Amino acid sequence: MSNHLVNKSQMARHLNISVQAFDKWNVKPFKREGRQLFFLFTDVIENRIENETKKYNNRVNPDSSDINIDDERAMLTRQQRITQEIKNEILEGRAIPVEAARDVLTKILARIGSTLDSLAPNIKRRHPEIEQRIIDFIKSETIKYQNEASKLDSYLDDIIDEVVTEAEAKV
Repeated sequence: MSNHLVNKSQMARHLNISVQAFDKWNVKPFKREGRQLFFLFTDVIENRIENETKKYNNRVNPDSSDINIDDERAMLTRQQRITQEIKNEILEGRAIPVEAARDVLTKILARIGSTLDSLAPNIKRRHPEIEQRIIDFIKSETIKYQNEASKLDSYLDDIIDEVVTEAEAKV
């Protein structure tokens, strides 16, 4: 499996992390096809080992092989504060986890599809005088938009990535 190429979304899914978190790891892609990047599992593992080694080396006091307890406490306290701030933003409705947003958007897309499906019959029911060819045209146009709406679900990861990237650029 080490020679198997996986795109960014699939890799993030395999690692049980978001695509944004995977981007922050700065793993060098093995291959690029258009806008899509492909990675090897071995490259990701090497990246994580290097990252953990650097973190460990940064925590260890260069004068001795002991960990600086005060620095560790400060880092832990800071991380707890950040975690609590994020939880508060979610509870206050000012933030939403990406996975929850993805679920909401998927449900909205499903509703759009069902709404579009009932459009032509509703028009025919309210206006029986409209010719059938016009209703058929409305149905065919509606089907085009239903198909587009059903495809949007597959683009959600890319759309969310773009929104997050834009938001990060503003910060």
